[in-house]
Amino acid sequence: MKVLVLGGAGYVGSAVVREMLNHGHEVTCFDLMLFGAESMMPWLGRPDFTLVKGDIRNAEEVDAATAGHDAVILLASIVGEPACNRDPDNTRATNVGGAENALAAAKKHGVKHFIFASTCSNYGVADTDVPVAEDGRLNPISVYSETKVEVEQLVLAAASDTLTPTVLRLSTAFGVSARMRFDLLVSDFTLAGHQDGKVVIFGEQFWRPFVHINDIAKAMRMVLAAPTDVVKGEVFNVCANHNNTQTQSLGESVAKHLPGTKIEFVSKNEDPRSYRVEFAKVKDKLGFAPDWDIDAGIVEVRDCLQNNVWPDPTDGRYKN
Repeated sequence: MKVLVLGGAGYVGSAVVREMLNHGHEVTCFDLMLFGAESMMPWLGRPDFTLVKGDIRNAEEVDAATAGHDAVILLASIVGEPACNRDPDNTRATNVGGAENALAAAKKHGVKHFIFASTCSNYGVADTDVPVAEDGRLNPISVYSETKVEVEQLVLAAASDTLTPTVLRLSTAFGVSARMRFDLLVSDFTLAGHQDGKVVIFGEQFWRPFVHINDIAKAMRMVLAAPTDVVKGEVFNVCANHNNTQTQSLGESVAKHLPGTKIEFVSKNEDPRSYRVEFAKVKDKLGFAPDWDIDAGIVEVRDCLQNNVWPDPTDGRYKN
């Protein structure tokens, strides 16, 4: 299968490209390369890999890149509340306009599979007594999640006799990537424990689900391999119930793996998201189960930090 990964040089994208190549797919990575393309260097020169610099907002570039592919994985977007809030207009142009370009190109060129990387942030503030499933109420409370909900609707409406679209609502990502991010909770807390000996937590009662980037890639591969009637027009939350955790518990897990780390609680009136997510559907329909839990992810980042894998993990290139 020929797979186009839009946004493939990014934090999650590098894991997706690797997963697809490791399972025999031909891969094209299309990326604006705002943070460079070092993550793609291991595959440069391979006959089954192509790297294309392009802008998801440019319909002609997206169209040209899409021709000849069997599947499109849409990762390209401005990700996270802080990055989206800095420039809401560009966020909409990238996240929504870019998705429209990708869908138009997929329809034009007879693409069979279209996977959209959405987010569990779409649930916003939810009743945490009962984990929210895919048919639960969406409550987007930021520009980021608003654009994701809008694109979900566009993607699902594109289902046809020839196009099989699937939406994956991803949990908060963690894991070591060739294009590392330290502005996500697991790596952020682990870096704080390693560097400062202290994790500062606000909203300690808030719930979040977490998923390793390798498990995201695995889920996408499984969608492409699944029967059409299982995944066409479907939405899947991606991870497992045991990777739901409260912010305080995450901090305590970091302290467990970095002995001596102190936990400090502060009050802030920002980012009120809190949601526990139900993951039965992805297990029942796809047979998906994550290989990584949160503790393993903390240890992975800790070990890299202790071995100075990143000369300066506070560098701005490691944040969106």
